[in-house]
Amino acid sequence: MKVLVTGATGFLGHHLFRRLVGEGHAVTAFHRSTSNVADLPASGVALAIGDVADADAVRRAVDGQDVVVHAAAHLAYWRGFRDEQSRVNLDGTRNVARACRAAGVGRMVHVSSVAAVGIPAAGDGPADENFPFNLRESGLNYHLSKRQGEEAVNEEVARGLDAVIVNPGSIFGPAHRGYRGGEMMEKVRGKRVVLYFVGGINAVHVEDVVDGIARAMTRGRSGQRYILGGDNVTYRHIVEVAMTQLGQRSMAVPVPPIITGTASAIFESLGRLSGRRPPFTRDTHYCSQRRQFYASDKAQAELGYTARSFETIVGDYLVWSTNQRPRVHGEARFV
Repeated sequence: MKVLVTGATGFLGHHLFRRLVGEGHAVTAFHRSTSNVADLPASGVALAIGDVADADAVRRAVDGQDVVVHAAAHLAYWRGFRDEQSRVNLDGTRNVARACRAAGVGRMVHVSSVAAVGIPAAGDGPADENFPFNLRESGLNYHLSKRQGEEAVNEEVARGLDAVIVNPGSIFGPAHRGYRGGEMMEKVRGKRVVLYFVGGINAVHVEDVVDGIARAMTRGRSGQRYILGGDNVTYRHIVEVAMTQLGQRSMAVPVPPIITGTASAIFESLGRLSGRRPPFTRDTHYCSQRRQFYASDKAQAELGYTARSFETIVGDYLVWSTNQRPRVHGEARFV
């Protein structure tokens, strides 16, 4: 098949691109002129330069494709990026969906995020695809922009577009020359005292998400969304698994919400003055206190999706880190 991948030079996109090329598809990477294409496969690659916010460039790239996987996104937990984030996650997604419908593309797979599902309240079980979105008044622009992007896709589905939405959890895995999420394990290594947030995440390996996307291309039902997650783990459990696999014992100390809230207020003020994203934000504080747990039962039943355990992910990182000097790539958050 002829497949166009937006965001092909990003973390998830380049893993997906390699998988599709390896399966023999004719794959085109849609990327900005400033993107680094060095990590894309050396052969079997077609490049289309443009920005997802440029409707004309998107239409040219989409024309003649059998499948379009829209993986481009702006990921940042800072409200200072609100306009740019909405430009990419909402306007860009709308452009891709409209172009796919107009060109008669056989299938669009929109890579959204569990952020667009919402965050379960304390005491609730894991959220599934039918969870009522509960973040419209939260100010969490990443979550809101991803939700709005899904709504833009569904508007085109109502007009005849064949599209499937996938919602990955917090993705771990090799990222260019680093390892996304690796800092969660590195903060444990050799430490006598380890601090952790009181919330939790749904952790999934990048290759499992890629497999889920590949399955959604042919097995997903149009108009449906599928959560592609793994184990639901608290931040304390992450510390405990890392300690076990590293063969060490440390004192695990929770960071109370009042500390993260105060830190975020201070850093946000500094960020507004400098114009740079602060190292800890209100959005990070909000999410770090909550158990962001999700269920992938629908994807398992309809797509045949499976995901490795969190213990396996930690083991994968430790094997990787023995072969390379650890260069971790930020906290693993929503895709």
